[in-house]
Amino acid sequence: MKVKRADLIQQLAEGYGYSKKAATQVVDDFTDVVIKNLEEGNIVLLRNFGCFDILKREQRSCPNPISGEKVVIPAHYIPRFYPSNRMRIAVKKWEDNVKRGLA
Repeated sequence: MKVKRADLIQQLAEGYGYSKKAATQVVDDFTDVVIKNLEEGNIVLLRNFGCFDILKREQRSCPNPISGEKVVIPAHYIPRFYPSNRMRIAVKKWEDNVKRGLA
C-alpha cells in the first residue's frame, strides 16, 4: 500500500488531533526544511527516524541502451536517506509477519 501525502495528512489529523490545515502545514514545513538543508549541503539527522545526506556519484561510462555506444555520465550529487535502527527493526517485523502469513 502506498501512503501518499494526503494519506499522511489524514493520519496526522485523525490520529494525533491536528486539524487538516495544521497537518498539511506540518508535512509541508517538514519537507521544506529538509530540502532547504540539503540545498545548503547540510546533513539532516532525525533520531529514531534516519539521516538525509548528499552522496557524490563519480563520473562513469556506460553503454547507451539504444545505440550501444559508450556514453560518459558526469560526476553529480544525489540525495540519500539512511534509515535508523528503529525503522529497520520495524521493517524487519513487517517482513517476518509477511513470511508467517500474518500481514
